[in-house]
Amino acid sequence: MTMKASINGRLYNTDTMTTLCGKPAYNNGNYCGETSIRKTRSGLYAVVVTSNGQNLYRESYIRAIDKDKIAEFIDGWQLDDGETSTLIAEGILTEA
Repeated sequence: MTMKASINGRLYNTDTMTTLCGKPAYNNGNYCGETSIRKTRSGLYAVVVTSNGQNLYRESYIRAIDKDKIAEFIDGWQLDDGETSTLIAEGILTEA
């Protein structure tokens, strides 16, 4: 599903954004969408929330996020090796 949003005079387009990490969302055991951190081609970051309609309270949207806020936002997410490597390469996470 393509989503586009104008935020502070900049166009965020999910078709051209790179997904850095994601977390599926479930309602009553059924998949209902995903929350992801994505990066635009110009280097801006965004939280992208998608909904497939299984949860009446979940809406799809794009929200800009500052790079220095991402680590706090994703605190507690289960990341795979690829996501971890990507976030370290982006300077969002550091190895302990």
